[in-house]
Amino acid sequence: MDTAIVLSLPHEQYEQLTEIARSRRIPIDDIAKVMVSEWLDQQARFARACMLMRDLGKGLARGAAPHNVALNHDKFLYSRKHA
Repeated sequence: MDTAIVLSLPHEQYEQLTEIARSRRIPIDDIAKVMVSEWLDQQARFARACMLMRDLGKGLARGAAPHNVALNHDKFLYSRKHA
């Protein structure tokens, strides 16, 4: 079952939306549903990315690393002779 909402837009945006709907012969309601659906999908992808970053960060700074790349960064990069 669909739930109705009220959406207020600035006049310029409403005119743009009306023109697009008219030119493509698509009801404004259908355009609004697609826009909301795409925005919600984008938010879900963002939330998954945030959770992934949190999971990747778990355990950082716990215990000693096998070697300190940051400490030896310049030595590693610039001590070798490049062909």
